[in-house]
Amino acid sequence: MNQENLDYLKERLKYSGFDESLGTQLEKKLKAGEENFTLPLKMEVEGRNMDMQLHFGKSAVSDRYFFNKYDVSLSNANASIEPKTHTFYANQGVTVKEAFNLMEGRAVMKNLLNAEKEPYKAWLQLDLGVKEQNGNFKMEQYHENYGYDVKKVLENLPIKEAFDPNKADWLLKAVQKGNQYPVTMQKDGKEELMYVEANPKFKSVNVYDSQMRTVKTNELTLDNAVKEPDESKKKARMIPETPQVPKASKGKRI
Repeated sequence: MNQENLDYLKERLKYSGFDESLGTQLEKKLKAGEENFTLPLKMEVEGRNMDMQLHFGKSAVSDRYFFNKYDVSLSNANASIEPKTHTFYANQGVTVKEAFNLMEGRAVMKNLLNAEKEPYKAWLQLDLGVKEQNGNFKMEQYHENYGYDVKKVLENLPIKEAFDPNKADWLLKAVQKGNQYPVTMQKDGKEELMYVEANPKFKSVNVYDSQMRTVKTNELTLDNAVKEPDESKKKARMIPETPQVPKASKGKRI
């Protein structure tokens, strides 16, 4: 068994959000020397069950193994509805939490490579109304040249957290990962808890109130917000261009 290969695969799975208990199963499979194998995993994400099958294959020219893809079956909030299924490929770099967000219909920003191996950024979003021949949902891609700048869109909303550099950092990072992120905003002169998520297709963000009802963004422009009494705070309003990468979390529950 190639120990360096095992350590690399363990680290990659950990960084992608898979439960660390997979390490023991993975080591057994590598020692057995099987050409191709799968590892089953069940995790709970936001109270929903994600059943996964991780696919691995051995190189044809060496003793190294590769993580190729993982199949996901996500239970619906309404138990009477069939689970959603989709396969994510390793070269997409989609983490467990990002897979959950994508299968909930939200968009995730990823660093990808084109056919010439040149890097580029794009927002990925599943069309949950269209299944392709391979059984996957249709994957929409909004290239960085599409012109969607979520940072600017967020800065045009009266988000209280945008005045704190640390909170603004987490806000941008969370939205780029496809999360519905809680923020404090001004509406009709009052502070309210709301949730925001990226909407690259329409170059905007979706806003929901505390009851998850849609809020029109034209009711939340900076012009309608209560002005900051301290002008220095107003100047400090900033959402960073490149947020820091968070540390991988541990455990089966996300």
